Amino acid sequence: RAELWIALDDGCEMQVGEEVLRPKAGDEIWIPANTKHRLASLGPDVRVLEVAFGNWQQADITRYEDDYRRPDQGE
Repeated sequence: RAELWIALDDGCEMQVGEEVLRPKAGDEIWIPANTKHRLASLGPDVRVLEVAFGNWQQADITRYEDDYRRPDQGE
């Protein structure tokens, strides 16, 4: 699925493919389907709205790097 991330607050870092972004509140980031991506908070209170486009299955998530060591959804 493709995703649209909308930063609701300043203070987040988004990696889409090899590009690292630090969007401001209101910025929209498009993530094409099958593109590696990750999100990090640089502050205490950061919100991001995620909108998914296409067939949405929680089981299709592959975690390449995860600081919280969560399992892949398919496991």
